[in-house]
Amino acid sequence: MGKYVIACIVNDIQILDGLYNKISRIVDSDYIVESYVNAEQALIGCYNYIIAGNEILITILGNNNSEMSIDKFIVELNKNSPNTKNILFEDVATIDSLKRIINEASIYQIIPKRFDQVDLELIILEAIKQNAVEKRLKDYQRVLESAVERRTKELNDINVKLEILATTDSLSGVNNRRSFYESSGPMIRYSRRENKKLAVLMIDIDKFKMINDIYGHATGDKVIKLMAQKTQGVLRKSDIFGRLGGEEFAVVLPNTSERGAMKAAENIRFEVENLEIKSPKNEIVKFTVSVGVTMLHSDDPDLDTILHRADLALYDAKRAGRNRVCLSKTDLNAEA
Repeated sequence: MGKYVIACIVNDIQILDGLYNKISRIVDSDYIVESYVNAEQALIGCYNYIIAGNEILITILGNNNSEMSIDKFIVELNKNSPNTKNILFEDVATIDSLKRIINEASIYQIIPKRFDQVDLELIILEAIKQNAVEKRLKDYQRVLESAVERRTKELNDINVKLEILATTDSLSGVNNRRSFYESSGPMIRYSRRENKKLAVLMIDIDKFKMINDIYGHATGDKVIKLMAQKTQGVLRKSDIFGRLGGEEFAVVLPNTSERGAMKAAENIRFEVENLEIKSPKNEIVKFTVSVGVTMLHSDDPDLDTILHRADLALYDAKRAGRNRVCLSKTDLNAEA
């Protein structure tokens, strides 16, 4: 642990000895009392003490044998030791130099040149006491800042978790209905404004009620989770995937042509068709999905209109035997 340095800088040896003797009597081994007759040497000495891990607690400054002015000494020292208590003899600084010291550093106290006219020991002890108080306050501040930082991080983490809870479907891990709508709306408006192609898929797990009835709801939950994970793996990062409710999901595919949308839907159908899970009774459970596909039309007023069209295509896929992809009849008619 470093020590506290009290530096006396006066060119009068008699005064310097007097300062040294008075101060040495009231401090213990945690303090070093140094004497200098030259401000430049004192500055170098103080720097060396700082580098060695010590703290320049107090400087007492009088006239010195140096071309370096008192204000320059204090300002330079302040750059590396801003908490030093600088005590000046009253005749060593001009008004201008005092202004500079006050503006660029600090003065703790000004004392008469005949320091026997003041209680120097009390001044030194008060400076030591004030330094201790300041250090405790800084320690408290660091503890408080650390606690605030830790609490802020905790709150941020909680907010992130709350955001995830608010936007994520707890079972499937994909966007919930609200989040899906909030994310899709701006993308649809952008695509319409910029005349970009956009596709929407409606996906439904085939005979899901039967799966629940035969194998139980726990198995049904596994089916939803696995289907969502596999579909998410097929989609691009830019695609918006959400669970609308029950076994029904929807996907918004930005910058996607009709051909690209049909291919994406077929990829999802194929990947799900090859999945299987085990029931609590160790039975192999396989399942499929049907997918309805539609494209964004220039006159679509909102997302619900597009989803309704995709939903009609989905039911076409169901009526055609399930486990298949169907394009909306509106889009088929547009092709014709």
